[in-house]
Amino acid sequence: MSWFIIIILLIFFIFLLIVFFSLPKSLPFDPSGKHCLITGGSRGIGKAIGAELLSRGCRALSVFARDPIALATARKELEALCRQPGQTVHTFQVDLAADGPAKIEEIVREAERQSGAVDLLVNNAGTCVQGAFDELPSDAFERQLRTNFLGAVYVTRSVVGGMKRRRFGHISFVCSAAGQLAIWGYSAYSPSKFALRGFADALHMELLPWNVGVSILFPPNTATDGFRDELRTMPPQIRAISGTAGLFQASDVAARLVQAIEKGHFATTVGMEGWLLGTLSAGASPEPNGIQAFLQVLLGGLLRGVLLIYGGHFNRLVRNCHHEAVETAADPQHSS
Repeated sequence: MSWFIIIILLIFFIFLLIVFFSLPKSLPFDPSGKHCLITGGSRGIGKAIGAELLSRGCRALSVFARDPIALATARKELEALCRQPGQTVHTFQVDLAADGPAKIEEIVREAERQSGAVDLLVNNAGTCVQGAFDELPSDAFERQLRTNFLGAVYVTRSVVGGMKRRRFGHISFVCSAAGQLAIWGYSAYSPSKFALRGFADALHMELLPWNVGVSILFPPNTATDGFRDELRTMPPQIRAISGTAGLFQASDVAARLVQAIEKGHFATTVGMEGWLLGTLSAGASPEPNGIQAFLQVLLGGLLRGVLLIYGGHFNRLVRNCHHEAVETAADPQHSS
């Protein structure tokens, strides 16, 4: 081995050491015996996260959601999962898109009066309106920003002060793969999720000196009632693209997030495609996991090529859907 190669390897090794010692500290969080609050927790991933937290011994579970009927059903199902003495489940009707900051804080205070200070907040509430940019209703943009981003901001502001005073707590955000990769039909949805990701990045750095952890989950397509509702109106372009990543169970997605919170990880992905996308799109986001940081450094360039190939495939799918739509519109039998 020549001296040149040895010097290059030595420089790379020193570089990796500098990277390793530059990583933010990890803040593991044990949900056992804690008060956990979940927004959008009456169904889907949110309810599955609640079930996972109860199975790991959380003392009190507060569930925020908009639909009172779904809340009542979720409460019965979650209470049936309580196995430890003193475990409680409380539900609160909240509309994050319509209720302002003052109303949301009032409901958070009521949850804390019933169950004590919030130790873990999971911002899961979200909505998705999909379609071509010029065909989407104008209010779809504001509504998704209010629910997916501003709702999380308002609930987080209501609990973060107490966490800082106690120098303890964890705030988690359920984002989306659409917050890493924007595709056809998500011109209103993806910006709200990218905003949520930027919020989580900034909050992680801000709360680290206070010993308060922050994490974010990028779930793929998940078998939930919400996703089934989306499928009914899903344009063929989105259906073709999203079908390449498979479908995951809400319980598996929830388990991945809670495990990551317990270990003090920042970003959580699900599945091989999710890991590829998460590793490449990490960018300037925080990364307390040394192994993941090493893989991001080592594979970043290669994975960029892989994602460009994926992008080319997605563009072909969109082009094919476009051609089919044009041919269908031009078909006299179809127009008749």
